[in-house]
Order: sequence, then C-alpha cells, then structure tokens
Amino acid sequence: MVEGIANGVEDYLIDGLSFKLPPGATYVTDRKSVTYYTSGSNEYSVRGTKLIKIVANSEGWMDPSTLRITFDVLNTGFAGALLRPVSGGWSFFRRLRILCGGTVIEDISEFNRTQELFTTLISKNSKVNIDAEGFALSSFDYTTDESLANFSGIPSGEYQTISFTPLSGILSQPKYLPLRYAALTFELELVSDNTLPFVLKTVAPFTAATTSDSWSLQNVQMKCDIVTLDNALDNSYAELLLSGKSLPISYSTYISQFQSILSGDVGQQKVRINIARSLSRLKSVFISFDKTNTVASAVYKDFNSFYSPMYMSTDVHTMGQEGEIEFQMQLGNKLYPETPIRSHSESFYQLRKCLGVQSSALHSFNITGQEYRRRKFIIGIDTEAVLQASFSGKNTRAGDLLNIKFDHLGSDAAKYAHSMYVVLHSDNVMEIRDSGVVVYD
Repeated sequence: MVEGIANGVEDYLIDGLSFKLPPGATYVTDRKSVTYYTSGSNEYSVRGTKLIKIVANSEGWMDPSTLRITFDVLNTGFAGALLRPVSGGWSFFRRLRILCGGTVIEDISEFNRTQELFTTLISKNSKVNIDAEGFALSSFDYTTDESLANFSGIPSGEYQTISFTPLSGILSQPKYLPLRYAALTFELELVSDNTLPFVLKTVAPFTAATTSDSWSLQNVQMKCDIVTLDNALDNSYAELLLSGKSLPISYSTYISQFQSILSGDVGQQKVRINIARSLSRLKSVFISFDKTNTVASAVYKDFNSFYSPMYMSTDVHTMGQEGEIEFQMQLGNKLYPETPIRSHSESFYQLRKCLGVQSSALHSFNITGQEYRRRKFIIGIDTEAVLQASFSGKNTRAGDLLNIKFDHLGSDAAKYAHSMYVVLHSDNVMEIRDSGVVVYD
C-alpha cells in the first residue's frame, strides 16, 4: 500500500541539481547607513529633560530591521562610585510612542517592563548578542549571586555607549518603510526614578561609597539603513499613491496595562480583573506579577521582576503545592484554556505553546525551571485559531470583556502578589496614502 502511495508522489528538481541562478534585485541602486539626531536637548536626565524625540525622514526606504537607538550613559556621581546597570538600554524608558506621518501607530506604556518581558522570552544566544550591544551583562547570574564582584560598572565622570532595538511591531515586520510619504517620529520618555536602571546603593553589599545612582544620557541617536530604488520602480509607487490607492503594512503591537491587586483580593486568595479593550484581532495575552518588599534586593526592580508566588528567598525550594496557582482567562463566552491551569508546570507549557515552540527541538527561550518559580514567572495565552496565519485572533469589538481569574492555592498570604501586568498582543494594519497614514486596530 505504501509503495503505491509513494509511486504517486510528484517529483521536483532538488536544489543540488538545479543550476538556475537565484533572482537578484537590481532595482535597489544604493544602501547607506544613516544617523538621525534628537530634536532639542542633547542631554537627558530624570531631573532635567525627560522626553527624547527623533524624526526620521528621507527620500529613500528604511529597512526597519537595522534600526538602533544609541546613546552615552554618563556617570555623574562622585569619585569612586560605579554606575552598575541591571539590564539593557530599554530600562531607561517608561513609554515609547511611534508616529508615522503624524499618526500614532504604537504607544507602549510600561515600556521597560514590556521589552524586558519579551527579551526574557528569546533564546539564550540571541540574548547574548543583544547584550553585546548593551552593557554586556550576559555573563552574570543575578538570580543566585548579587555580590559586589559580580557587577561591573561605569566610573565616575566617564560614559559607556550602548545601543538597542526598541520593542516595536512596525520594526519587526519585514516591509521597507517609505519615509518620503510617511516620516517616522520616535518619542522615548525617561523613567521617573533614577535608581531603576541600576543597582541600589542602599542594599548590601552595595554602599553609597561604591555605587552611584546619578546619571544622564547624552548624544542620543537613531541609526538605520536607507535603500534607494531606481526611478522606474520608485515612480510606480508614487503613481500608485497618486491614483488613490494605498500601501498596506501589517504589523503587531503591544498594549500594556497595570492592575493593583487589592488587599481584600489577596486575603481571599483570589484575583478577578476585567479588562475592556476593543481590538479587531487579539493574538495573545501575557500576564506577569510583582510583589513589593519580598526581600531586600539591589537588582530586581518593578520592570525586571516577574514574581512567582513560589518565590523563596534562598536557592532551596520545597517541592510541595505551596505557592502553586490556578489561572484561567475568559473572553466573551470562551475560556482559555477550557480547564484552568493549576500549576507552574502547566503554565510553562501554555507559555511555550503561545510562543510556538512547544514541540521544537531547535527553538527555545532562556528560562530555567528554577528561574520560572522565582522571578521569571510569565503566563502566555494564545487566542489565535491558527498560530501560523495572520488575522486569526479573537475579535473583541463586540464589547466582550477580558476576564482574568488568578487564584493563590497556597495558604501563606505573605507570598501573594501585589500587582499584575497584562500585555495584549494584537494585529494592526497601517495604510500609507497620498493624503496621509491611517491605522486600523
């Protein structure tokens, strides 16, 4: 039977026996790396100018995959005190807005925490590469060792230049962006607490004599590649727009929301939160938690702490049910999943499934089981009908509430989370027209 089926399979010429030359792209006549500078101030700090604005315009087309934000981090503290960073360049910014042709296409609040979350969910090697452009923190294991010897820093009066790619759906999609018709404006707002991006000098073994929390950002720039098309192709796009047609670009974006967990909810060991946000296509939902005053830590802040109720102040973990959770999400009349999640193990499985790596032997993200039960506890729920297809997410335009049910199954109220962060991941479409830019969400 198998022989008969195999004989009916259509043959094709394999690559090793095909000598046809691959196609080219002679219509791209030039590529250049360009730099855009900020509008206004050249120095930014918590107590000074906090809003960084960069406008990118050109006659060419931007390759969004090449975009980087670069700046100098200057230690303005006193002699002998090192400025010791705890994360990447995104840790300095609480909000990101991107405008295209004057229209807001992305607005991400809690930006530093949102980018930290998705940076946590990439592979180890990818994170190492990202850190090489930043503060080179990959060799440190902050989860088990917060010793003074484990942290390098910037000396007083000196600076380090770093770069990073801001988390953005429009920068993650593959289409080139025609800056001639739709100039991009990036607005980055600094955090309000100057201690957030760096090690605290008030927690042992760090002291005010050895650790600085005084800094400023200087020489902020945006770098990217711009390509030039030949006249024939460039004119064809111009004619298309002048004829009243548009250039549609599909991209995804991130909507971050913060929810406090009231003391009454904690006392009842149950959390019930409703989120009303109308979206045409909701792709997935990511939930994380935080808890204040867990233990004194110089490293974990509200942007890089994804707290787990199973958290232990030491590296010794018990293996019982204390600290376990129950989770379920409801959107309209549909439950995600149909049966509630009742363990960290199942929660980790749902996160892998949401990221599409549940059965892959090659793709993974850099979270160990111990880290997941300490400070990297992230719940991911996919609401798409088909993970490999676009626009198969859930439509919430009918007014359906997103209801999140989270229960602490343990009896130790001291372990209950105090706050919840919810990130909605949705499909958007941006249409570039001769008259301007329109965004559909």
